[in-house]
Amino acid sequence: MRLSSRVIALQPPSPQLRTAGDRESGVPCSHCRGDVRRGEPVAICPNCGAVHHAGCWQSRGGCGSYDCAPARRESFPVEQPSICITGDELAAARPLATPARPMFAPVLLQPEPSGTSRTAVAALIVAVAGIPLFGLITGLVAIVLGSIALGGIHGSRRRGTGFALGGILLGIVDVVGWLIFLTVALRGVVLPRVDLAEFEPDESVLEGLPPAIGRAMRANVLVEWTSNRGMIGGSGMGSGVVVGAADGRMIIVTNRHVIDPDFTADHSAANERPKLGGTLEVRLFGQASRPGRVLWIAPDGIDLALVDAPALEADICAAPWRADTRLALGMEVFAVGNPCGLGWTHSPGVISQLRRQTCGGRRIRVIQTNAAINPGNSGGGLYDKDGNLIGINTWTNDKRISEGLGFAIAWESLLELNPPGLKTPEPKPDEPPAEEASDRP
Repeated sequence: MRLSSRVIALQPPSPQLRTAGDRESGVPCSHCRGDVRRGEPVAICPNCGAVHHAGCWQSRGGCGSYDCAPARRESFPVEQPSICITGDELAAARPLATPARPMFAPVLLQPEPSGTSRTAVAALIVAVAGIPLFGLITGLVAIVLGSIALGGIHGSRRRGTGFALGGILLGIVDVVGWLIFLTVALRGVVLPRVDLAEFEPDESVLEGLPPAIGRAMRANVLVEWTSNRGMIGGSGMGSGVVVGAADGRMIIVTNRHVIDPDFTADHSAANERPKLGGTLEVRLFGQASRPGRVLWIAPDGIDLALVDAPALEADICAAPWRADTRLALGMEVFAVGNPCGLGWTHSPGVISQLRRQTCGGRRIRVIQTNAAINPGNSGGGLYDKDGNLIGINTWTNDKRISEGLGFAIAWESLLELNPPGLKTPEPKPDEPPAEEASDRP
């Protein structure tokens, strides 16, 4: 069997033949795209007005413009290929096998979930709950939930971007706010407080003490400060030593950090202008508390200060001291102070080493001792075996790392600063003169 088909072509329309003038000159031919020259024979299509070289029109069989060419080409005779199929070929033909299942299974697209993201709402709720609750944890949880919610909302039809962003921002505020609150709240917690009414020392113990220890006990002062600055304020406790009297007021030596909670001992210029605030009270052995005031602050960030408080002559039992006491390694010493609020505690030891420290432009002498020095001993006295004041207990090492490492600022370094109200006491009749005392180890 032979199949064939033929289309009878239509004759192209007759062109307008003329000689190219100014209008046609320079126009590209729709067939060869060459420019038409003046005086050259041209053919103009009556349908679209396209300009052709007369030779191109005749050789190509009509208009070559975009508008007329498709229609013209369809009207030309097209010889379709002939398909010949024999009877044997038809008899040998077999239908294609149908597969058991389709090669490509249709994919059913699940509709994207819509509505408000529950995770975003949960982030905002947790962040709001973190304001009255512990925001350090709830704030972090809100930030994590908000971040997860934003990732789920992106590219979907869910809503809740505002809830997620609000939870993240409020969570950050919770964390920062609670950090500031805890910093301020814990700022004034310096020492573990002990109720002195339950641990009041027995006054009868002073009656049988050696004179050296008895004088040091009566010269020891319990110093308490209460700050009224900031939102919460704070309080602390330390020690001091009565070293003299003037005009009905006793003079007490202590550490600056005992009466100035903002003191950092970094020897900066800011430490030269302390901003003392709050109340200061001092207490002698067996007596009631009385108000004190700061009399002097050591220069160059040295951790020393003088406090004075009202006192009767009978109340004053100043610690004895000498300007020329010799210090040596292995020398027996003892400390008296108020460690952890336990007032008037005696701690024996020896001098472990003598050291130097640079504070600003000054060099001060530091006594290292193995006498028990704990928080609360700061500002208390370090004495030789005869009860002479030789230093002010100031530092101790971390008890979790080591024991028996305490440090005191030597008394001679305090005298070199020439604080007001301190004068070398006159020796008593039963005491040896300073020359003999200076030879004592």
